[in-house]
Amino acid sequence: MKLVFVTQVYDREDAVLGFVPGWVAGLARHADHVMVLALEVGDLGELPSNAEVLRIGRKGYVARYLRYRRFLRSAFAKLGYDALLAHMVPRYASLADSIVRKNGARNFLWYTHRGVDARLLRAVSVVDKVFTASNESLRVDTPKKVVTGHGIHVEHFAGKRERNERSGPQLLAVGRLTPSKDALTTVRAVAELRSRGIDASLHWIGAGLVDEDANYGREVLRECEELKLTQHVEWMGSVPYFKVASHFLEADIMVSSSQTGSVDKVVLEAMASSLPFVASGEAYAPVVTSLGERAADLAFPEGDAVALADRVQKLWEQGGVERDSLGQCLRDIVVRDHEVDDLMGRLVKAMGAKA
Repeated sequence: MKLVFVTQVYDREDAVLGFVPGWVAGLARHADHVMVLALEVGDLGELPSNAEVLRIGRKGYVARYLRYRRFLRSAFAKLGYDALLAHMVPRYASLADSIVRKNGARNFLWYTHRGVDARLLRAVSVVDKVFTASNESLRVDTPKKVVTGHGIHVEHFAGKRERNERSGPQLLAVGRLTPSKDALTTVRAVAELRSRGIDASLHWIGAGLVDEDANYGREVLRECEELKLTQHVEWMGSVPYFKVASHFLEADIMVSSSQTGSVDKVVLEAMASSLPFVASGEAYAPVVTSLGERAADLAFPEGDAVALADRVQKLWEQGGVERDSLGQCLRDIVVRDHEVDDLMGRLVKAMGAKA
């Protein structure tokens, strides 16, 4: 199979999409050739010999559209590529469909977000299949939906955890500083823990991207000041993807107040790092069902800071040995169900190649 993979950013140092090179490497192991079309291109890292990266660019709506179409015509009309896989942006698949179909190729989309809009529905109507990480990650009722699990580079998160004798838990949150990630609930949980005499602290990795995020960030900082948490919460901003793994190894518990309603990839990365987590919503129940009764301790209702504090306190009071045991079980789940190379093999097979 010769595959065109379309994404926003190809850059191993990108704080959000730094995992994409790992995906491309996995796709390249199962396909004959992979052509990556990206709006932005940065550090190429160790690009496989059977893969190439072409930059579309972000400037100029018309010019960007024309470059995209030119690359597509070259791939499908001249070079005989077999399929296109659009990553996260439905419009990529919709705009490509006429060229893909005209040349007898197939069109696919990967999408993991609770949001449903006209662009997503349009893409779903034209593609052959829509791949998603969990049933909750694609809220469109369509026979084209294929639930595959996430793709986590488990070896990247395989570092050794060091036991730290702290007086209270060091919590870690990773995600864009935006309302959907609900940082307010997280900081209020820290305040609740401290009111109980538990010396909790929080490191938050991630920054806002748009004006609305900036306004929300200021609201969160004001809340921290009112709760007297300034000395106990560290806002670390954007961190390159390949450097985040070390922060997982230093923390005691991962927390996620995300209100996206789906499984957050960063929680699975924490699991791959053998780091216990507490996350909002019910999406994680199928992921950790093998834990039995212990699974209930890892979830809390969205927006409930007291419940989040309760779960963190229970994990903390279990002690380091018990948390280490739980962490190893969580890593085993990711290795078994969400390893990136296995996922890429499943995707290539589902798109029609022999993987």
